[in-house]
Amino acid sequence: MDKQTKNNGSVILMVVFIIALMSTIVMGIAQLNTEELLIMTNQINSTKALETAYAGLNDAFAELYFDSSWTNGFTNKSFNGGSYTVSVTGSYPNLTLTSTATTQQGYIAKAESDVSVSSSSPYTVRVDELRINE
Repeated sequence: MDKQTKNNGSVILMVVFIIALMSTIVMGIAQLNTEELLIMTNQINSTKALETAYAGLNDAFAELYFDSSWTNGFTNKSFNGGSYTVSVTGSYPNLTLTSTATTQQGYIAKAESDVSVSSSSPYTVRVDELRINE
């Protein structure tokens, strides 16, 4: 009878050890998945901010297409749940457009473009250089 009791105790000890080991592995996998979800969420929100900044540039391109003397820019114009602000610097025909976007989650992106505007209507807007988040 003593031999059976000793075997039962060692089996319980091995089961407890295996459960502890499996719990540690599962917690590690859960931690990795949580980090991956946070990284993916950051990537999505950063991309949304950058695309909103691009929308600001495109809006400014459209304004310049119809009116080459347009230099008003935009201030906190709503787009995609966030907003963008566009400023215009330089002098005709070479302008610099700077679009800064903010999402609902507080992510910020900046897109800046050096453009050349043609002298006849409809005005052609040529992008000479594009800078992102500088």
